[in-house]
Amino acid sequence: MESLAVVDDAPVSLVVHRRVADHDAAAFQRWVESSGKALTAVPGYLGSTVIAPSEERADWTLVQRFSNAAAARSWLASPARHASHAQIDELEIIDEDIAMFREDPTHADDGVSVILTSTVPDALEDEFLSWQARISEAEARFRGFRGHRVQRPVAGIQPQWVVLVTFDTDENLSTWIESDERARLLGEGGRFNADLTVKKTSVGFGFWNARAETVRESVMKNNLLVLMALYPIVFGWGYFVSTPLFEGPHAIPFWLSLFVGNFVSTQLLGWFVMPWVFKRFAWWLAPKPGWRAQVLGFGILLVVYAASMACYAWLLSLVA
Repeated sequence: MESLAVVDDAPVSLVVHRRVADHDAAAFQRWVESSGKALTAVPGYLGSTVIAPSEERADWTLVQRFSNAAAARSWLASPARHASHAQIDELEIIDEDIAMFREDPTHADDGVSVILTSTVPDALEDEFLSWQARISEAEARFRGFRGHRVQRPVAGIQPQWVVLVTFDTDENLSTWIESDERARLLGEGGRFNADLTVKKTSVGFGFWNARAETVRESVMKNNLLVLMALYPIVFGWGYFVSTPLFEGPHAIPFWLSLFVGNFVSTQLLGWFVMPWVFKRFAWWLAPKPGWRAQVLGFGILLVVYAASMACYAWLLSLVA
């Protein structure tokens, strides 16, 4: 078991859990995508990981990495953060909490975790740590156990103690959570459980390495949408611009033509095309859109793919 105090010279991660009402899920997802831009200019910001809800977990998990605790506190108190969060004031946020963790490179593996928070009186701190040590010893006897971390309260950020328990799989974690041994230990520490909260998350001790998985389905859909937009741009550039201008007696080298084409394509995608596409397909990218929306979204993609390829084949036949 580890007991960690957050120190100002060590990288830290802010782990934010939010549960959003279903009817506001799409709006919240759009806010998550746009709000990340506000962080890029923050001193000490290292990167973020976003984990959307799944069938097993209802919360959004945002992991924001900073070079030290001072940089994280500065962001939490900044006008830019307050302005960003004002954009979701009208959304129904059912539950929200935030915790700060000091990064520890000795734990590089991802896994499945529960985050437990509890208020502990100062006079009972030693008893609480002793109780956590007994729990950690019991956890170590269960299959798949990876770690038990105890995080002290952080002034101005989290008044509670935070415990992060990680196992390799959700099944092994559930075996421990539902075990008689854990129930017995919780009974022994009943005085620490008055305001105990338990949240399951898909990140383990490796979340600060930005390797925690985002929802695979969302990544797949994003990639399919990019392909849908990229293919017409590439063949359009090649047919209407590259061939007439860059071939013939005054042609520039192929490697330069390829670079120019890729440069134009990426700029069009990043600045104009993909923001428009993602906005139009927000209903399909939303978590749990329903089977009808799933079928419609994939159906639209197949139609656009087929139409794009048919159009390109027809254009090529004209010059054959």
